[in-house]
Amino acid sequence: MPRTRTELFDPMEVEKPSRCIRFLRLLWKFSRCVFSHVTLISLVVAYCVIGGYAFELLEAKHEIQVKLSIKDIRGNVSEKLWEITKDFDVLIRENWTDRALSQLKQFEEELLKKMTKEGWDGSEEVNNIQWTFAGALFYSIIVITTIGESMPEASSK
Repeated sequence: MPRTRTELFDPMEVEKPSRCIRFLRLLWKFSRCVFSHVTLISLVVAYCVIGGYAFELLEAKHEIQVKLSIKDIRGNVSEKLWEITKDFDVLIRENWTDRALSQLKQFEEELLKKMTKEGWDGSEEVNNIQWTFAGALFYSIIVITTIGESMPEASSK
């Protein structure tokens, strides 16, 4: 007489894995978990370090150029004020003040542009730059930790 399905696959007949096999399975699960997390953390750290190096390389030169351009702008204003003074045969206070204020207004607009669009921090010290490796690394970490915060699709899921 043929055996029924339940008789063929009786759970009581299934042999339990040995302690060695159970230990190896547990060790395999543990190592998969640890190594996947270690790999992921290593990739994130590498991304931050490489990003910090890249930001420093890209931005430090630009920051120095902006600081040097401020000195040029200041020198140009001084030169223009001197030319305004030299151009008058007779120095009349109101005329000189109007032209000088016009030059100072241009100077102010150029400084404002340097601050808002080019990131000037108000310092002209070329040796004192913000884009050091530590600052760039910090910026890189901020970038990676805020990805998705400003995207409405990511925050609504």
